[in-house]
Amino acid sequence: MDATSESLKQNSNRNKSLVLIIPGIALLIIGLVIGMSDNPPGIICVLLGFFLIMFSILSSFGKMKELKLTKKLLFWAPRALCIVTILFMSMFAMDVFGEGRGFWGTSLALLMHLIPSIFMFIILLISWKREWIGGIIFNILALLYIIMFWGRFPIATYFLISGPLAITGILFFLNWKYKAELNE
Repeated sequence: MDATSESLKQNSNRNKSLVLIIPGIALLIIGLVIGMSDNPPGIICVLLGFFLIMFSILSSFGKMKELKLTKKLLFWAPRALCIVTILFMSMFAMDVFGEGRGFWGTSLALLMHLIPSIFMFIILLISWKREWIGGIIFNILALLYIIMFWGRFPIATYFLISGPLAITGILFFLNWKYKAELNE
């Protein structure tokens, strides 16, 4: 009886995740189609899409441990937000496919465009167990982006790129600070 109810509970959790991830993907596509350059509806669609996908990831992975909701969110939020940010940053590499460089030229350009995403993925792997490292590095990355590219883009771009990085860094710091309570 317990195995059956547990199986139904897991199926219900998967269905809830799908209900969140499908509109999230749809909002991302809508935001990309209508454009994000100085276009608040496009920016809002992309942000909402990413937040829905992030919440979907939190709700599906957060059920692995029997923790209270706030502990689950504090543990999984920086990791999920970092994954979503990496995926978002990787989308910008897709512009290399329209340049007509041939296979090797396109492959090299794609690799070059994915270096920030690969770097962030390595930081995520290190930060998974050593949260203080993620707290420091992600906040530094957010500040560096603003400093290096100030004045080149509309203000919304800085919020879109540096905002999730800074939030990820803050959440990793909070995760590190309350690590003892999370492991109870």
